[in-house]
Amino acid sequence: MKLIVQDMSCQHCVKRINDALRGLDGVEEVVIDLEQKLVEVSGTAGVDAVINVIKGAGYTARVK
Repeated sequence: MKLIVQDMSCQHCVKRINDALRGLDGVEEVVIDLEQKLVEVSGTAGVDAVINVIKGAGYTARVK
């Protein structure tokens, strides 16, 4: 799944989101493109769970 995280602005944001998502069951891989504000998650985790984890890390996300 691909998500836009518009308020992601620096490498600290990237690390925080990456670490949060890696702790979620069903997440196999996380690829983050800071320049395009894109987070790509592969695995069996549901989109709602992924968005909630990103929200819990302090960011907003929407499906691309």
